[in-house]
Amino acid sequence: MSILNQPFQGQLGNVLIDKIESSNYNQMTIFSAFAKNSGVLRLKSSLEKFKKVNGKITAFIGIDLDGTSYEALLNLYSLCDSLYVIHSENMSTTYHSKIYLLENDTSAWCAIGSNNFTGGGLWTNFESAAIQEYSLPTQHNELENIYSIIAKYSDSDYVCSTKISSIDDINTLLDSNYINKEVSQKITTIKRRTSEKANQKKNHLFGSEKVSIPTIIATQKPRKPLSQNKKTTQPNVDYIVNMPTTTPAFTNEQFWFEMRKSTGGSRNILDLSKLGQIVEGSVTGTPYEYAEPNRMYGGVKFFEIDPEDILRKKDITINYLGKDYFPSTIKFAPNNGSWRIQLKGEPTDGTNELSKFGNRGDFIFKILVFEKITPDYYVLSLLDDSELENIKSLSRVWGRNGSGATSKAYGML
Repeated sequence: MSILNQPFQGQLGNVLIDKIESSNYNQMTIFSAFAKNSGVLRLKSSLEKFKKVNGKITAFIGIDLDGTSYEALLNLYSLCDSLYVIHSENMSTTYHSKIYLLENDTSAWCAIGSNNFTGGGLWTNFESAAIQEYSLPTQHNELENIYSIIAKYSDSDYVCSTKISSIDDINTLLDSNYINKEVSQKITTIKRRTSEKANQKKNHLFGSEKVSIPTIIATQKPRKPLSQNKKTTQPNVDYIVNMPTTTPAFTNEQFWFEMRKSTGGSRNILDLSKLGQIVEGSVTGTPYEYAEPNRMYGGVKFFEIDPEDILRKKDITINYLGKDYFPSTIKFAPNNGSWRIQLKGEPTDGTNELSKFGNRGDFIFKILVFEKITPDYYVLSLLDDSELENIKSLSRVWGRNGSGATSKAYGML
């Protein structure tokens, strides 16, 4: 058995991607207390490849403590052959398993530890996982406890488990407040952390480990230990993954944009900007820092486009309500001298294009929240514009895309 201590000896998300794509397993079983798009979508491409070669995926996901999002379940439903939700109405009982099992007829690979199916759990958090490989059928008995719990959770008579048979089942969980949308969870998390920081004493007793998805950024200089006389030693490690040395873009970026009436006949065009005027907050130390301290780069920079490269056109994929839409096009509009994104593109299942949501008015008078998964892949969530003052107050920085008071607001969470 090997132990992976994340992030110092690798990241379980990278290990999973490697095992899913490079090995000849044909069955994957996932147990996770929490699931978020930050984890699910970063494994999505690998899981789709796995399914294309007849791999079967089963997932048992918890919905306690607001740890699993509506959008993550929608995406998992499209990826999994069987998706189950686990929950006990006993408030003192929490489903908290984290197991990732890959199998074929002759071998199995299993990771058991603290890693939830989230970006933090698989990449950026301090986590530990025990990893074991098995020869089958010789060591079948060593996996019997896992097989027995699979049977338990799959049993239709077990009252703490339900199989998701349609999107309507996920909508029922949302309507009944068992789960929430990711943007609502994000706001709740920021409020809680803001309150916690306000109650903390200002003299910091700890440093910060800077971790990115999917690679580690060099950490800051070591701080002095709490006890000056305590010597630190390099821990023994069992499982080491060679880490890339390149430094990635700013991690886990989420930007929001005020839409108002929108432009275009389909009401699906969001105006971006080259530069913005900062109203509150700071962009110091981020890619949005500008030479003038009261200004920041505009929303187009979030989509990794040089604001001055007005001949550039970029097509991105947008994940909205559990489906991928491609292409949404970002380009400069010479007539009004601004950047804009066209929210359009077709899903893979032949249903309505993303622009149809604009036609029916879904985007107007909304706040559009984007999360960057990769430079070409973004998650879109919507907030009602009545939340504008709330989201401003919770933002790391926000500004306006013009100098006038009526200019549209945008910001970084």
